[in-house]
Amino acid sequence: MKLVIFGSTGSIGRQFVKQALEQGHSVTAFARNPAKLAIEHPNLNIVRGDVMDLSAVEKAVAGQDGVMCVLGAGNNKYLSQ
Repeated sequence: MKLVIFGSTGSIGRQFVKQALEQGHSVTAFARNPAKLAIEHPNLNIVRGDVMDLSAVEKAVAGQDGVMCVLGAGNNKYLSQ
C-alpha cells in the first residue's frame, strides 16, 4: 500500500512511519523539516512541505492509497495566543 503520512517527524509520526515500513508499505513522509525524520529505507520517500500549502498537500496525496494525519500542535506559537 502507498501511504502518505503528515506529521511524520513528531514522536508518534516517526512510529507510524517505522511501523508502516516494517509492514512492507511504501511511505511518503511529508515534513517541514525532513532532516528531523532521520530514517532511511528503500520504501521511504521524504517530501518537504507545509500542510498549510494546499498545492503541496494535493501533490503529496495524489496517487496514494491511504493518508495518515498525525499532526500535533507542538510548540506552535499561533495556537497558544
